[in-house]
Order: sequence, then C-alpha cells, then structure tokens
Amino acid sequence: MKKSQVTVQFEFLLIQMVTQLLDFCLVEGRQSMKINLRLNSEIQFLGRNHMIVGLKGNTVVLQRSDGNLETHEYNLEQIISDPGFRGGYRLGRKEKEGKFEIPLDKLDKEKRDEVSWKYNLILPVLLLEKIKNGDVKALIEFNERFNTVYLNKNENIKSMSQEELIKRILKKLKKSNRSVSRSTFMRYLNKYRNYQKTRVTRTGSGSECFIRSNDKEYIQRADTYAIEICSPRNPDEVVDIIYTKYPVEYHPIIKTIIENKYLTTRKLKVSKINEILETDCGKAGLKKMPYITVRSLIKQLSERTVSIFRHGRKGIEAYTPTERGYSEKAALYPLHIVQIDHTKLDIIAVSEVSGQPIGRPFITLGIDVYSRTIWCMHLSFDDPSSAKVRKAIIQGLFCKRSKERYSTTNEWPIFGVPSVIYLDNGSDFTSDHVKKMIDETLESEVRYRPRKTPHYGGVIERLMGSINSVLSELPGYTGSNIMDKGDRDPSSEACLTLKQIEQFIIKWIVDVYHFKEHKGLPLECNVPILRYQTGCEEHGNPDFFPPENEEIISLSLLPTSRHPYTRFGITMDHIEYKADNLSHLIGKREIKYNIKYDDDDLTCIYFQLPGTGEYVTVPAVYPSSDVLEGLNRYEWHKVKDDLRAKGLLSRKNKMTDALVEQGRRELREMVEKTYTQKKTSRKMSEKIGFDFSAVAGGSQTQQSSSKKSIESLLQDAKLKYSQRS
Repeated sequence: MKKSQVTVQFEFLLIQMVTQLLDFCLVEGRQSMKINLRLNSEIQFLGRNHMIVGLKGNTVVLQRSDGNLETHEYNLEQIISDPGFRGGYRLGRKEKEGKFEIPLDKLDKEKRDEVSWKYNLILPVLLLEKIKNGDVKALIEFNERFNTVYLNKNENIKSMSQEELIKRILKKLKKSNRSVSRSTFMRYLNKYRNYQKTRVTRTGSGSECFIRSNDKEYIQRADTYAIEICSPRNPDEVVDIIYTKYPVEYHPIIKTIIENKYLTTRKLKVSKINEILETDCGKAGLKKMPYITVRSLIKQLSERTVSIFRHGRKGIEAYTPTERGYSEKAALYPLHIVQIDHTKLDIIAVSEVSGQPIGRPFITLGIDVYSRTIWCMHLSFDDPSSAKVRKAIIQGLFCKRSKERYSTTNEWPIFGVPSVIYLDNGSDFTSDHVKKMIDETLESEVRYRPRKTPHYGGVIERLMGSINSVLSELPGYTGSNIMDKGDRDPSSEACLTLKQIEQFIIKWIVDVYHFKEHKGLPLECNVPILRYQTGCEEHGNPDFFPPENEEIISLSLLPTSRHPYTRFGITMDHIEYKADNLSHLIGKREIKYNIKYDDDDLTCIYFQLPGTGEYVTVPAVYPSSDVLEGLNRYEWHKVKDDLRAKGLLSRKNKMTDALVEQGRRELREMVEKTYTQKKTSRKMSEKIGFDFSAVAGGSQTQQSSSKKSIESLLQDAKLKYSQRS
C-alpha cells in the first residue's frame, strides 16, 4: 500500500532531525568567514579585551580595554594564532553548529551562473557605496573593472550619485539581450543589503541571496529527481541537468530523446519531441506525459546547451570565450594581484631512506605582484594538477609559521585572500574545480593570460628563473639544458632530499629574497618585505581566514562530483562508501548527489544531504577504511592496475580487504625488488610513502657523509646571489 504524501514528508523530516542529532557532522561550531582587522575595533586576545589603536604593516598596536589602558605591539600571526582570539571585522558568515554547508553546490551550472550574473550586475553600486566611505581597494577594483564601461573620459566615480550609476548600468544592459527594469534592479540591490544585515548562520558569499526560493525547494524535495543530460558527441560529458517528479521509469526515455532528438542541428520543435515521447512511453507501457510537462522539461535546458548543440558552429562560437585584451595591470596594494605557475626544478632530489637519486620535483609558486613577496609554495614529485594548485592556495591563505616549521631566521608574514589570481592556460588551471575554488570559496577574481604569451606572466616566470639560478650552487643541479651540465653527472652528485630542498628554498625566500633589493619595484621602496609592510600600513592588511578555519576551508576547496546512492552506498573508483544514517536515500542510479573527496585520504568522502545542503562524513566500508588508511589515489590506481593485469580485478569484481592487502603487498615487493636499480621505482616509493630502509643498506650513510648543512648551502647561495645582484 502506498504511503500518503504527509506520511512521507513526516518520515523525511524525522530522519533529518535524527541525522542532525547524531555525531555525524563534519565540523562543530566553527566560523567560516574572512576577517579584517580595522582601527578602533575590539578583539579578545590573551584572555582580555583589547582595542586596535594602530596598524603598522604586520604589526598591530593593541590597547587594553580594561585596567590601565596600556598599549603593546604584537605580530599579526601571534594575535590570530592565539586560541582565545575573537573579534575583528567579519566579512563572512558563521557556520551553523554541527553543519558544513555550501548552498551554491545544490545548484546546477546554469542556475549558479544566474546567481553570479545578478551579483555582478549590482556590484558597481556596492563598490560605489564603499568608495563613498573612503575604501581605497573598492576604488581600485571599480576603476579596473568598470571605469571604461560606465564612466566618460576624465569623469571621477567619487562625484557620481548612486542614481546616475544605476541609470548607466541599465542603459548599458538594455543594449544586450538581457535587460532588467529599474524596479527589478532595486529589488536585487535591496535583497543583497538585507541579506548582509542578517547573514549569521551559513558558510558562503552574499550572492546566495539570489538563489530562487523555488530552486531551493525544487531541488530539495524528496520526490524530485535529477536527470543528467550528456553531450550527444561525448556520452561521458554532462552538459546540463533537468529536474522532474516523474518516476525513474521515464528517465531513460526523457534523457535519450533530449540528447539524440532535441539537441541536434535538425532543430525539432517541442511538439515533435512530445510526439516522440508519447510513442516511446506507449511502447514502454507508461502513461503519456502532458505537452505542458514536456515543454517545461525542455525549458530547463540552458541557453548555452541549446545553442551549442542545435545551432552548430555559430552556437559554439557564440559561447566560446574569446581572449579579451590582457594587460599586466599594476598591482596597487598587497595581495591585489597574485600570479601562480608551476615549473620543474633544475635539481635532482634523493631518497630520504637510501640517498639514491629519484628525479626532479615540481614546484608551484604564487607571487604578490605589488610587493614581489612570495604568497604560496608547494613542492612534490606530482605532476602539475588542480590538486597541486589547491594545496598551494591553502598554503598561501593561512599563517605559515616558518620559524617553527622550517627554522627560518625571520617569519613569513605573507598570507590572506588575494583580490585577483592570474593563472596560465594549462588544463590544471582552467578546470572547473580551480575556477570554483577562486570564484566561490575565496570570492576572488580569476584571470587567465592569453595562450602562447609567456611574457604576460613575466613576474612569476622571472621568479622561477631566480630560484633555479640559486639552485645552481647545490649538488645535483642539472642546469636548464643539456649543455649546462657539461661532463658532470648530476645524479651522482645529488645528496639533498625533497624535504631538504623545500627547507632550503623556503629559507632562501624568507631570509634572503624578501630582504634583497628588487629591480621590478619602485626605487623609493624596492625591498619586497618592506614594500609589503608599507603597503599594509597604507591600504590595510589583506582579508584572511582565522587559523581555526583551516580545516573547513580546506574541505570547501575539495573537488566535487555527482554519484547515485544505491543499496551499496556511493561507489567511487571501486570503493563503496556507506552510512546507516543515509539508508533513506537509497534509490535508482538516475538520482545523483554531490560528494566531495580527497585524493590523499580514501577512507571517507563528504556527502551533501539533499534536504539541507549539509555535508556529512561517509566512511569506506568495502574495502574497509582500516585497510585504506594511509593509501592515496596514486597508490590505489597502481594497486588496481597490477590486480587487473593479473586478471584478479574486473568491472564487476569487488575490492575485498584481502584483495587490497594482496595488491599493496605485491606492489611493495615489486618496488622493493627494483628500488636500487630503477629511478622510477624510487619516485613511486616517494609518492606512495613506502619505507625501504632495510633495502637501502649502507648507501644512505655513504651519501649522507658528503652532505653540507642547509645553513652552509644557504650561506654559499646567498653570497653568490649577492654577487650576481
């Protein structure tokens, strides 16, 4: 007997309540928001209330709010690293206790684009408000993005009224295919302002206020299903998502007809599509769908999808982004513009265990164009990827504590959220994952330099050259080309491990490079660290996330994918993730949910509940999380490849605990057997984390005897770098 709708809704709400009561959530009582310290604002530090009475670059002057009102100077990192630190100007929103939400993740790409469009429409007016209040950064952003769009020659935005700016925005918009009335514009603006006043519970940006209420309800209803529409040319590429209340028996028919009949250059009308659907439903023994329902399904397809697949080359050209005029604009304050890129270092690293050569690592660097200080860095043997970009960005966002971690003489005070991030056009930078990280989580602007124009990334390219030049004084240096090494054998000279190379580069950045004169900076302040500190004094410190938010921000930056929740749970890459709390979501494969995953930790995934948008942890059950402990995606693929080659794994096979343990054991034996002979085996060992100290034998001692200390190597490099400068 079918349950009534009331009963189903009651059960669904009850399950949600139980889920929230269970200790099954990702974070508890955290705050996920950007912070900015401002003059005359009050903070809690060292268990007492203080007033900020001075900002001197990375130094903050505090006055006790109680007692004798004495003042003291503290380092910014020291303040925000205090467990009892509270206060500051909050630029984001609090996280609900026991919840981790990303509301925009619940929308498909078309609806997310609509939200971004509405926010960018009112952004000039929001910036004007800040400009009227003396915000220099807002003035710079307006001039960069909207000066030539809304202002006449020699016109100053400071003297323009809000009403005049709105008129110009609407006039400009009227010339496009998407215009809005003044009343609609004011409704968007007031909606955003009201939302800002009451934003107290969830993670995210103020643009969430533009998510339509019917979109929220439509996606979150228990009886609503999502159908993924794939490209007719590439069945594995999802190009759109539509929603329906019709049961899953209709989904394959709807999907096939839209993909193969509607999204073609034949341009069949909706009435014809309705006839085809009626025929196919009749053959399957299903009731026909009303014409109005078919039309509403078709209308859910985005204009972009329809244009590309129904209008052929013209449609593709209309929605292919063209290179707009790129200029390496001057950065006007600290972390205004950051350039990020990868390069392969001209040095061979050796194994920590055996001292034998492994290969050349890849470094990812981010440089603050304003001061030429280094914002972020990541070093590993992994090839360039969006994961490397993510790890580098995380390193740049938070306090680096370089004295504690890398024994530097000075601190590395460059951290926070950049306004603009410039990237190369490689696939590792242009992926949707990287764009979402920067646009939505950081709320920064992402820009790409034109293809085949390396000179446009000159600042970061010169930095890469400087670092490789410094490495030329180290053993194992290969040179930038085959002619540089001459008769030398870099592999036999190499004696520095990846960690030692990382420590050397960081000590050189923090203790040498940041304090040397830089030819790319103004003569009156041409030392990177001084330029950064004076910039902070003049324009204020960059916005930042407090240290206790590192975990939740790191999770927000993880990649997202969609998977069905079946009786086996979520199956991803031959691993089954399942939780009893989610058994009410078991359904057909056509119904898919958002998940976040970490390639460095396969023991769990993060599942987005359809009712609340909350992310919860779901453990691996088959194979078990215990067996997957310490296993990353790279090793997992190597294990699967080995088992598949031996005929022990197929698409229908399940990866049991015993099979995983066998695969890991055999992989280890294979690497161990060729460890001393093959450089590829040693590199694989580094990526996986195998310990072969027993295999290494005495070779480690032999190599280590020729090593100089990092301090000695740094002194040599510093001397020769000074001579070259």
